[in-house]
Amino acid sequence: MDAGYWALLITVGMLFVVFVLLQHSNRISRQQTRSIKRLIDRIRNLESVSDPAFLQRLNDAAPMPLEQIFTISFRLDDAFWTRTLRATEEMRRFVRQYGSFVGSVKLERWRSHTVATIAEILPQHKAGGWQTRSLELYSDPAHASESFTLWDMPLAPPTSEAERPPSIELLLRANAVELVGHLEPAFSNGKGKVHTGAQFEDVVFFRIPLDAAQLARFRAEDPSSNGNGHGEAHELSRLAKSWQAFYLAEDEALGLEWQVRMHDLTKKSEWERCKILEAASIPAVRET
Repeated sequence: MDAGYWALLITVGMLFVVFVLLQHSNRISRQQTRSIKRLIDRIRNLESVSDPAFLQRLNDAAPMPLEQIFTISFRLDDAFWTRTLRATEEMRRFVRQYGSFVGSVKLERWRSHTVATIAEILPQHKAGGWQTRSLELYSDPAHASESFTLWDMPLAPPTSEAERPPSIELLLRANAVELVGHLEPAFSNGKGKVHTGAQFEDVVFFRIPLDAAQLARFRAEDPSSNGNGHGEAHELSRLAKSWQAFYLAEDEALGLEWQVRMHDLTKKSEWERCKILEAASIPAVRET
């Protein structure tokens, strides 16, 4: 064999080695690309856990535990309309004719979402009784200032499609319920917490925290209890009864009052354990 043959053989061998190395490198690159894609998909799946639409689909498949129930009612007396809002007779006539009034709001706070049930009545349909509607609310943890309108009462007819009339609203925020007025400056009368806007001043007339610690200063005797010294409310300890409570607040200056009944189901197990312990402590009576 001459030198040219050996040179050709060596060249072919080198090209084969280069080809094998390129194939190996491409295979490793494809594996790395697939690994990166799987990692990106996992990150997206984790991010979707906080997405309200994903939480709703998850809840439809497997409902999360119910943690708390709040039943809220409030009353607005004549002083609220005449002194706080300084409502004109025309405004009050409009409210009586077109406004709806809230009887109660029940908030069922599940781990994944909140279900709000609003009972309200229209003044011209009093004979028809209470009307109820329910809202399933999924909040986004990334938007702490997010709010949901539970009830809205316009105080005057709109002057145009582009302009919003003055109104009062019941808003559900991250951990509170607020009664807010969207009012012209003349109606705010310096009452409540004011946030100045382009057309209206937002006045917070009351704020109900949805937290037992913050509600503690409003704790009151539940008027629905019989107070006869019998029953579970008188037999169980304060710790065991802490899963249910009644709260009350009244502001005579503003002319309003609110009430809250809370059932904290995350603490109900303490009450149930206490019942079991008290039942076990009662000695058995032998027949003679």
